[in-house]
Amino acid sequence: MRRDEVQGHRRGLPLLRSVGICFYLILALLAALVTAHAQTVADILARARALEAAKQYEQATVAYREYLAARPEDDEVRAALARLLSWQGHYGEAAALYRDILTRKPLDLDLRVALARVLSWQKRFAEARALYEGVLEQDAKNLEAKRGLADTLYGSGDYAGALRVYEEILATGKDPEVAKRMEAVRAELARASSPSLPYRDYFKYGYGHYTYSNGISDERAWLLEAAKSFGSRTVIARIEPLTRFGRHDTLLSAEVDSPLWSRAWGYLAGGATVHPDFSPKVYLGGELFQNLAVLHPALSFLEPSFGFRWLSFRDTKVEVLIPGLVIHLPRDVWLTERLYYVPDTGTVAISSELTWRVHDRLRLFGGATFGHTAERLGARQDFISVTSRAFRAGLTFPIAQRISAETAGYYEDRKTLYIRRGGNFSLIFHW
Repeated sequence: MRRDEVQGHRRGLPLLRSVGICFYLILALLAALVTAHAQTVADILARARALEAAKQYEQATVAYREYLAARPEDDEVRAALARLLSWQGHYGEAAALYRDILTRKPLDLDLRVALARVLSWQKRFAEARALYEGVLEQDAKNLEAKRGLADTLYGSGDYAGALRVYEEILATGKDPEVAKRMEAVRAELARASSPSLPYRDYFKYGYGHYTYSNGISDERAWLLEAAKSFGSRTVIARIEPLTRFGRHDTLLSAEVDSPLWSRAWGYLAGGATVHPDFSPKVYLGGELFQNLAVLHPALSFLEPSFGFRWLSFRDTKVEVLIPGLVIHLPRDVWLTERLYYVPDTGTVAISSELTWRVHDRLRLFGGATFGHTAERLGARQDFISVTSRAFRAGLTFPIAQRISAETAGYYEDRKTLYIRRGGNFSLIFHW
């Protein structure tokens, strides 16, 4: 090598060293930036989880979104975000996130259960049920899927199916929450076999006005009624200020409705009148209904009943026996037959009423009573042995989501006593 080449090579060595040092410094800087970024992202995730643990769900949702902007491939965190969104009622976005994750993890049973739960909360019961049943086909002992399926069946109105699944869950061990749900399902089954309204918690305010023949003053009847459910039982309290026959009474009463044994339900009632003029001082009563499906499924359309009332007036006491029969017909139509029998006087009245449940909150009814006793049983005059015939018709209908109305018209002819005409109207606020 020539001397000038050796000198040039020596001059180039410092330049190479400088380039190498710069390259190393750049790599070190990049590594530091990556490390700092990773630490920042980890801090964001830790903050999101801490906020979730503190139940600050909105702030945790923002933090999870910030983390996923930096780590979009993290499906575990995406599932956590979907869970938080579902808790806050953002069901559509939560379901979309779960579906996105399942495109990459279609066999993840926990994710499928989580998606089914969100769909059930959206009241998309058919889709939720299909998902739960699919999970149980692969893992028959999956308790979360079983519980979710039972809740979905209950929410969709399939009470018999829900009860069957709840019983399977309870067979695996004691669970107070499942036991409570089973009690609620049994109550719904009992109510489904009876002509009851879909709401059990409500407040009712009503007014009725009736005119009389033979110079008798008009009747005015106000009604304040409140109902509250306690598990499978419902407690109803009433205040009824009444102006009748030119006099005024205020009747206070209450009743408890409850399912009993298989396919049976009933109620107990009692009341008293403040300074009574024509109403009973005290009354007690009740009624028991038993669907005959307990004997054979072919008899499920028959529901015999038996009621009893004891009324104490100022100058006498009256006992009334009330055997009856409910005949369930197709298309949610039922016929209610009752016989009112007063043993002391031997008087009898037969009452028939036909009801059509168009849907849960729309019902039409019409009926008639013939005999020698009025079917209202609210005053001493109702038990006087006089040929009587009465006709009535009415309906219950929705006004808004939480408001319904009830109205009825009456015509009653008690021969030598009076003719009574009129009707009532009530507003029902339910929840």
